[in-house]
Amino acid sequence: MRAAFKCVGKVAHAKRTPLMIVSGTGVTGGQTYALGKPALDAYGHPLCYMNYPDFMTADIQVSVQYLVYGLRREFRLAGRKIAVYGISQGGLLPRFALTYWPDLRRKVSDVLSAAGTQHGSTVDRCSAADMCPPAGWQQLRQSKLLRALNSQPDETPGPVSYTTVRSLTDETVQPQGGRHPSSALEGARNILIQDVCPGRRTTHIGTAVDSVTYAAFIDAIRRRGEGKRGAAKVSELGADVCSHPYAKGLDEGSTAALVSGAGGLVLDQILAAPKVSAEPKVRRVFRRTP
Repeated sequence: MRAAFKCVGKVAHAKRTPLMIVSGTGVTGGQTYALGKPALDAYGHPLCYMNYPDFMTADIQVSVQYLVYGLRREFRLAGRKIAVYGISQGGLLPRFALTYWPDLRRKVSDVLSAAGTQHGSTVDRCSAADMCPPAGWQQLRQSKLLRALNSQPDETPGPVSYTTVRSLTDETVQPQGGRHPSSALEGARNILIQDVCPGRRTTHIGTAVDSVTYAAFIDAIRRRGEGKRGAAKVSELGADVCSHPYAKGLDEGSTAALVSGAGGLVLDQILAAPKVSAEPKVRRVFRRTP
């Protein structure tokens, strides 16, 4: 875990809210940071990320312990609360950590979950014949792990502000519309990209760097800095949020190429990861109410 922890900028005794970037299934923390690097660097806040086992395809019950370690270490270094920005499984993991490790709730100010697999996806299929990595099984709709997590009394635990952002055109995590969107959380500010920018087509990976997602994260941090408790507000994302597809600071052409090519990279890394024929057993500690 110590070797997997990486930081950019001056985290120690941070003058600005430090960020924790949490990657999705099939990529490293470094690759996730690289996707949004120009925008994150322009924002100027120090940040950290973790490189999770097997490109974050390993048992989520193991990966979450890496995030717990990273949040605790970053908090000690910075001496102040952390804002977490997670994509896909990286949107699920902070909630998992804050649910079962209550000490983290005083170390985190905000969680932004982009295309999070909160309630699982109906898109992928896993079976004894068509094996998946552990995390693939665990992010299926109605997986045993998600049933345990979602049976807990609070989907947004602690005095933390939660914002979720999702896209109707997400090809990986579905459903994203209707009464029970997979990525939405009870108690969070749940933002649908197409409600903000009608007609926009944003992919699963693209949600991580979409202009709406990034503006929501910045607004949540700004609000906290102004002493306004609460998640991002759509009315405060800026009048020009739909005038550009990606986060401010990202070149449209090069970012579109990166987002397009990322799918192949993710697939290759998932295919190279260890597979299992059934979902890992849910550990007793995660079956109880903290």
